[in-house]
Amino acid sequence: MPRPNSIVLSVVALAVLATSGAAYTATTRDEIPPAATEPTTGRQAMTMPTATEPPDTDISGARRLEADALNGTGLRVPRGSKIVRVRRERHDDRDVIVIRHQRDGYRLSGPHTSLVLDADGTILGFTRLQDGDQGPLPHARRAEEIALRFLRQVAPDHAEGLTVNWVAQHDETVTRPDGTTVTVTGMKVKTHHDNGLYTWVIVGPDETVLTYERDITWDSGRGRRGTQMWLHDSWIAAYEGAGPQPASPYALAAS
Repeated sequence: MPRPNSIVLSVVALAVLATSGAAYTATTRDEIPPAATEPTTGRQAMTMPTATEPPDTDISGARRLEADALNGTGLRVPRGSKIVRVRRERHDDRDVIVIRHQRDGYRLSGPHTSLVLDADGTILGFTRLQDGDQGPLPHARRAEEIALRFLRQVAPDHAEGLTVNWVAQHDETVTRPDGTTVTVTGMKVKTHHDNGLYTWVIVGPDETVLTYERDITWDSGRGRRGTQMWLHDSWIAAYEGAGPQPASPYALAAS
């Protein structure tokens, strides 16, 4: 799979606006086993003004980087979605570019597709949450097969060090433009790497990958995720002062 030159990405990253952004409001099981209680995300308390679109130069550079990263992975951005936010952030000690697509303009908690890339073009995060992804879920064994096949395809060297922790149903809630909500459901396959970091894949009803995150740290002292959460609206809202600090197992949101 072709990867963008790290120098090219770094140059583009310097031109990217460090603007605010978001991903989704969700009920998650990022660091805890399926039977544990979910955190309260403060979903109803979050508000965010409508954001202006990024400059054409940011969109053009992000589109090229994204195309190179997604090539050959099977991950896709739905037709009709456009880039509404490009931002330069951190994933622990790594510089990353966060690219967000939406059909109806930037809107917190709305259906969207987001991608997190590091300076080598490695995909550290991807999510595709849209209204209409309904249907029967694959059973646990099938979901695990799909997830491991995807990991071997998108990151073969990384996949060699992974061990499956558990597989369980995973629900995300997104808000339509009219204010009604819809639940997007998948099967989450959580794995642990030999290096101590976590990776997971969420497989949707159509057996495609809805979400993928890798190289996630766990803060044992605080009982929370340690890595920033650029695919989570409630965390972004807290990070930018527009919502309450999320409860564990969410990471602490500190700028």
